[in-house]
Amino acid sequence: MSPPTALDERFETAWQRKRHDVIGALEEAESLRDEATVHGDDLTLGRALTLIGACHLVRNDHAAAVRALLEAVELYEALADSGGQAFVLNRIGITFYDGGNLDDAEHAYDRALALCGDRGQLLAAGIQNNLAKVATARDQHEQALEHLRGARASFEDIGELRGLGMTFHNAAVVSEAQEHTERATAQYRRSIELYEAAAHLHEACEARTRLGLLLLLRAGATEDAATLLERSHADAERLGIDRERARAAEGLSRLYEVRGELDLALAWCRHVRALELGLFDRDSEERLRTLQVRFQLERLEWDSVTDPLTGVLNRRGLERQLAGGIDHAREMGGSLAILVLDLDDFKLVNDRFFHSVGDEVLRLVGELLQARSRAGDVIARVGGEEFVAVLPGCTEDGAARVDEELCAAIRDYEWETIRPGLQVTTSAGVAVLDAEMRASALLAEADRSLYEAKGEGKDRVHGARSTPPGRRPGST
Repeated sequence: MSPPTALDERFETAWQRKRHDVIGALEEAESLRDEATVHGDDLTLGRALTLIGACHLVRNDHAAAVRALLEAVELYEALADSGGQAFVLNRIGITFYDGGNLDDAEHAYDRALALCGDRGQLLAAGIQNNLAKVATARDQHEQALEHLRGARASFEDIGELRGLGMTFHNAAVVSEAQEHTERATAQYRRSIELYEAAAHLHEACEARTRLGLLLLLRAGATEDAATLLERSHADAERLGIDRERARAAEGLSRLYEVRGELDLALAWCRHVRALELGLFDRDSEERLRTLQVRFQLERLEWDSVTDPLTGVLNRRGLERQLAGGIDHAREMGGSLAILVLDLDDFKLVNDRFFHSVGDEVLRLVGELLQARSRAGDVIARVGGEEFVAVLPGCTEDGAARVDEELCAAIRDYEWETIRPGLQVTTSAGVAVLDAEMRASALLAEADRSLYEAKGEGKDRVHGARSTPPGRRPGST
């Protein structure tokens, strides 16, 4: 195994490399991971997994980033290294934020901040800055500014120039959203000064572009805007930051359009198009997957009766099917039962493994219920972790047997293949239609049975005869 100093140098070099050569940085991180695994060096393994996650984030592969980072968190947890956990949880928050998942980002940041304690002032300040970005994205401007004040005080205390630059940059975004143009202008200029003093030119380039666009669109200061955007474009080209080049070029195209210099505006517009095509070619597969998913979800959510996450019916679909089933049972003189199933302690799944894993659990539960149900049965998701099964032709005893089979299928699934330590159980209530019941009363009766099952210890079915965990009605 390499000496610790050599490993440190390799890690730091690879970490800096990820911005201009992410493939090379990822290959080095994977090499470090493999070496650490062979030699049982868990500390280096944790650092390597963190870098792998960061590289996947740069490549916009959020799923791969979260997988690597969660593995790193579990490793640091086993090592009782709270600082390592906090650092990686912050990276997980950044990954979720970059993917537009604000709830999971905030949850990860909160967990990271709690683990910092008094020992990680720099990291804690960075997390506060990131929480401010989440609040800004939600238009919670006062909360964002409160986070930024705390972060700025810490950065000033330790003399961290880049961190101070970030707080001024993010405060400028808030001021811009509040239409305080002069304040935002001063804050952007201060952030650029601090970024350049800290030699973080990438961030300076981004702030300069935003300031140029602000001056162009809000203040009409085309000369200042042109100077800023041209400098930003040149710096981005030199640094190899194509996304920032495209933003600056788009700003310049708009600037020359405002000036009435349409030939130059068109030339810059063509330049933007060429840059965007290059970026599209680089990330086309990921972009297409994202567009396809968005399109499918929008179609499902538009006046649909289907739950887009699990593929089973939603509450609207259930109400239609249940009303029709009740009418049919009464016309034909048949029976009908319903089951209400609720995943036990599901909040703990989200708290420990994040909502992305919780969503995967819900998807799989929907698949298991559909796979184990009979022809003619109806499966629906009616709440966060609550499902309903409509069972035509079932008496209470028959419904309880079906219910226990469904609960057993969920209990016995190999959840550890999704995430080590994950286990899922279900409690359920049964109700059977009588002559006078409406759909709402039938659901309420099943809900009461469910609450009784929960009160008796969970992981069980409750109806006319309660069933303990792992036991089917009538079994010995």
